[in-house]
Amino acid sequence: MSDEFYMPGLSHFENDNGWSGSRGLLCYEIEKPQEGRMRAVTWQGPFCRDYAVEDAEAFFALSEEGVAAMTAWLLQEAEEMNAHPKRTPEECRAHYERLSRGGT
Repeated sequence: MSDEFYMPGLSHFENDNGWSGSRGLLCYEIEKPQEGRMRAVTWQGPFCRDYAVEDAEAFFALSEEGVAAMTAWLLQEAEEMNAHPKRTPEECRAHYERLSRGGT
């Protein structure tokens, strides 16, 4: 896995934009800022967020320091998630079938 990790600058978020991406097994979404803060949510693929089990969330100030802290947090989350085994196809299918039946 490449050590490069791109995160948009503060102006991206100040202009009411969110962001999503992945790093190894980690998938993440940064929602559009609200009330001066950003919410980041993580989950393990292969599903999109709508079908995934969210693993963690954190809030950060809409500032240069907040973007730096959020980047550090996402990198730490990726390191921890990528240290665990990837979910098997059977686990993924069972999860999807639960969702399709209205379960969680």
